[in-house]
Amino acid sequence: MDNLARRTVLASATLEREQFRVTENSALGLIRLQTFHRKPGAVDHLAARLGAPLPGPGTTRAGQDRQWFWSAPGEWVIAVRAGTEDVVLAELRAQLDGLFAVLSVMTDSRIVLDVGGASAREVLARGSTVDFHPSRFGAGSCVLTRFAGVPAMLACPYGGDVILLFADRSQARYLLEWFEAASVDCE
Repeated sequence: MDNLARRTVLASATLEREQFRVTENSALGLIRLQTFHRKPGAVDHLAARLGAPLPGPGTTRAGQDRQWFWSAPGEWVIAVRAGTEDVVLAELRAQLDGLFAVLSVMTDSRIVLDVGGASAREVLARGSTVDFHPSRFGAGSCVLTRFAGVPAMLACPYGGDVILLFADRSQARYLLEWFEAASVDCE
């Protein structure tokens, strides 16, 4: 089977306006970590095995060579440098050996869009009920929501004006077209 992760979904198509931009972020590889134990202390035990705390609901955490996003109870998305997914996956499997946890590469099934510019938060608010004001959705925030009718995770891991949008790969073209229509006044 072809490795889709090495191909851009949008064929390098971007949306660039004076105050708004959307570009495909092909520099990230994605891994999902799921654990199914709901006992008190299970997440702390998992974090101890990983050697670092895991982000809680609605938050992200930067690690040495990876970015962690809380995506659901007992579930995290780990962003790594594209092309290193297999190495990181093997390392995580070794750390979590014996625990009831599932790790899977999800790079081939997801798109990550960088949404930025002075009007980014205003345009994002047009597609979601999330309050994107920096005081509510600032550095280290993430949320799972419906965005423009599509299930998506939005995150502000670094602060500033860039927000990451994670969605199913099949929705990439639709999302770019939605952003184009929703940002027409950002010239």
